[in-house]
Amino acid sequence: MVKKTLLFIFHAHVPYIPHADGDEPLEAAQFYELLSYGFLPFLRMCERLDADTVPFKCALVISPLLCEMLNSSFCRERYGAYLGRQIAFARQELKRAAGAPREALIRHALEFFTLNREDFNVRYKKDILSRINSFAAKDCIELLATSATPCFFPFYQDMPEALTAQIEQGLSSFRENFATTPFGFWLPLMGYDAGVDRIIKSYGIDYTVLETQSFLFADRPPVNGIFSAAMGESGFSFFGKDSTACADIAHPETGFYLHPDYLDTDKDVGFELDGEALSTLFDVKKGRRTTGLCYSRRSGSLYDEHAGAMQAERDAERFVANRNAVLTEAAELLDADPLCSVSVLPLRFLGKTWMEGIYWLESVFRNLAQLHDMHCALPSEYLKRVRRIQSISPFYASNLPSGYADELINSSNDWMFPRIQKATERMIDLAGRFPDDQGLKERTLNMAAKELLLAQSTDWPLMTDAQTSAEYAAAQCEEHLNAFTDVYDSLGSGTVGTDRLIKREKEYPIFSEMDYRFFIRESR
Repeated sequence: MVKKTLLFIFHAHVPYIPHADGDEPLEAAQFYELLSYGFLPFLRMCERLDADTVPFKCALVISPLLCEMLNSSFCRERYGAYLGRQIAFARQELKRAAGAPREALIRHALEFFTLNREDFNVRYKKDILSRINSFAAKDCIELLATSATPCFFPFYQDMPEALTAQIEQGLSSFRENFATTPFGFWLPLMGYDAGVDRIIKSYGIDYTVLETQSFLFADRPPVNGIFSAAMGESGFSFFGKDSTACADIAHPETGFYLHPDYLDTDKDVGFELDGEALSTLFDVKKGRRTTGLCYSRRSGSLYDEHAGAMQAERDAERFVANRNAVLTEAAELLDADPLCSVSVLPLRFLGKTWMEGIYWLESVFRNLAQLHDMHCALPSEYLKRVRRIQSISPFYASNLPSGYADELINSSNDWMFPRIQKATERMIDLAGRFPDDQGLKERTLNMAAKELLLAQSTDWPLMTDAQTSAEYAAAQCEEHLNAFTDVYDSLGSGTVGTDRLIKREKEYPIFSEMDYRFFIRESR
């Protein structure tokens, strides 16, 4: 039996893009970039490994809001238009760079953009989730469920109805988009507090992954550290993130991705060229964004694709060797069989922040295929092989830089949560007052529930804290709270109207199976 196991968990989410007419918000670029540099390269990697019969296994979290956008004809059409503009821009830059050292890099980028368009439109027929489902059916990918929106679970410990509503809608979305049964559940921001596991376990979910300190600072320190799963009193299993493995990859000062030979994705020409040169792609007066054209290594010299690829292969060998050495040493000291190392990363990091990251991951899988004493596995497969498992009560924590929730409530955003909390209490009240309504009132109540779930998203406080599209984030949170309040007031006065409801349903055509009764107190 192989005693040493590597587990990979990748998570993907971007803020929801309203389906409104007119200019798209600057923030829509996050969705386009996740497709272009995350999902499409990731799927191409899976296709290559599958064709070469190289075993690969990883867990994947795709947020319900992201699923809604991936399935939306509105978002698909806008992404197609984005690809068209990106290709036109690259062709324009290719002419301007004729004979210059950067010409070959632009030509390669143009080929990449064109391949993205071909794969999206023809190979995958604009249906990314369908191909992900097919790899899940082969047990190459394990899909984890998560909440409807990325709310911070510890904030709602005294409002279990809010958590059950988030989980219920998250599971409904999972069933609508995926053909498998979820064994695991992703806690947004890996935010855990005591009791959360009991609620999730009641839905038949088996496990989650915790931030390292949440796992290690449990009431009874895990005797095997993060090298083995543990279990709560509810029978719910916990994995602890291997912070050392993740730091090897993504530490902001020493991570692999910072090697001088890698592409410097921060030096995109979208932040350097004048407005006229960029007009093919976007209007700089409305904010600059990335173009996908970067010419420099992190060392500052002209990027060399071959050197970047070779370095990715070396870093893959180094990662596998490091994990093998650590797990071998752990096997000599610990009474655990099998041992595991859990790497948790945003999918966006591997494709966008670290352009060579997907190729690095492919090289990791190819390296593992050559070993006999270490392999990759799905989390559920690992749990089936565990013979003894320790019982623990994990500690409150998150994967935010502070380790807790300092980024979610501070001077930049402290007005948000009190209002969200009040709205949540009101939604629970509405669900209890109108448990059997149908027709227009039911539609109105369902829209109120959607507005609240969107307001509960941690996207808004995180963006304001980081001063990244802070005004947009504040406006979005305010908009959802005001829309909820409008519904609450109209139901209280008995004057439910259709005009605003239709407008909001058009702008936010999400969660078709939404049931406001998820918020009924002790409904299950």
